[in-house]
Amino acid sequence: MQKELNPELFGEKKSPTPTRREAMMPPAPSTDPTYLNTDRQIFELKSQLLSVNDQLSKLTQTLNEANKNSHSRMERFQQNLSRLETNHNGLALEAGQKIQQINNKLSERKALDTKIQEMVDRHNNVIKSFEVRLNHMQKLLAEKEAQTAAAYAALNEAKMEIARLKRF
Repeated sequence: MQKELNPELFGEKKSPTPTRREAMMPPAPSTDPTYLNTDRQIFELKSQLLSVNDQLSKLTQTLNEANKNSHSRMERFQQNLSRLETNHNGLALEAGQKIQQINNKLSERKALDTKIQEMVDRHNNVIKSFEVRLNHMQKLLAEKEAQTAAAYAALNEAKMEIARLKRF
């Protein structure tokens, strides 16, 4: 705000610019048609301004309600998301535990299968060893039978020789 000297102090005439008090006072009503037209325009602008203010307040209220609704919806979405994450983590943990159990059972099964395979291999080796021994025994038995048959034949021949010698 600028400071002004009062022009009446030194006896000067009033300046054409109105003083502050004069500027604050409403102008005196006039009958001039342009003044009436201006009054009507001001009145219309005031009514339009009030209408715009009403619309703006309604819009602000609607926006605030929409903001509250969207905020509550966002909170519900976050709660649902949190619940879904909790469920997902629980299911993932449960699935991980089941997979671990299956892996443990599979490892045990593989160990048992390996032991069973080793037992079958040892059994097959025992059977093969038994077959080799049996074949060897059969050969020995066949040789002994052949020796026994040869001995019986020699014995019979000796008996016949003795019987022939007795006749002489």
